[in-house]
Amino acid sequence: MIEGYRYWLTVAGAAGSGLIGGLFFAFSSFAMSGLRRLPGRQGLVAMQSINTAANASPGLLVGLLGTGALCVAIAVPALGDLDRPASRYQLAASLLYLVGAIGVTAAYHIPKNNALDRVDPDSAGAVATWEHYAATWTAGNHVRTVLPLAAAVCFALALRAR
Repeated sequence: MIEGYRYWLTVAGAAGSGLIGGLFFAFSSFAMSGLRRLPGRQGLVAMQSINTAANASPGLLVGLLGTGALCVAIAVPALGDLDRPASRYQLAASLLYLVGAIGVTAAYHIPKNNALDRVDPDSAGAVATWEHYAATWTAGNHVRTVLPLAAAVCFALALRAR
């Protein structure tokens, strides 16, 4: 049974995971498609602007990293209580979120975004760089979408198992 603070952390973890998974879903399902429909230079410049705005967004950082911190706070006591199904769901959810949202972002998306931000939109090859970036970034973002949403489901299952 999930009691006290662990219950509320699990509720917050479910909400945060769903929110971040939904944000990533929006990019995978229509935002990148819209950017790719723009003429190449315009798509590149628009994505560079989005990356700059994302890096300066306290709401995004609080949502992404705050949910990550919640997952750590949930996983630690769950590790000591693995005989209960709710704890196993909490641990699974936490790991899915940490790997999918935090890990994939840090290891894959941030380096790609930083590299794109260094591209001069007027340079030779800029449009080809943008087209490759958009195709590969979106494929990686699908992973970043599914894992936090799976985490939200596991958090919900943990609440149900209580």
